[in-house]
Amino acid sequence: MVKICCILDFVKGDERQIVEKGFEQDRLDYWAMRDELLAKYSGKWVAVHKGRVVAVADEPLSIMEQALAEDGYAYTNKVGEEDNIVIRQRRVSFPCDDTYSPTPLPRMVAVLHNFPQNRL
Repeated sequence: MVKICCILDFVKGDERQIVEKGFEQDRLDYWAMRDELLAKYSGKWVAVHKGRVVAVADEPLSIMEQALAEDGYAYTNKVGEEDNIVIRQRRVSFPCDDTYSPTPLPRMVAVLHNFPQNRL
């Protein structure tokens, strides 16, 4: 299963619940119309939003802009190959310096070496 729900990291509270509920409805809509999708779009990537197909393409990245245009989310899957699709996503979080203006900067630890090749 492929989920495309990019805005959830930035949405909080009631808005987040609205997006999650909408995304879940899009998923249910996809599976309700799957037989029709198989007949028309087998092997294609399809994005479903609000009960309709909003984007179709051969590659998943090709439909992102269209799929996310209306509300920032849509359920996307490869028709007929749903069980074969595996997407791994890595998320890294780290502390930020909130005192920096205008926006917080990530804090990190760096080790610098002065090797003979460097001219420091």
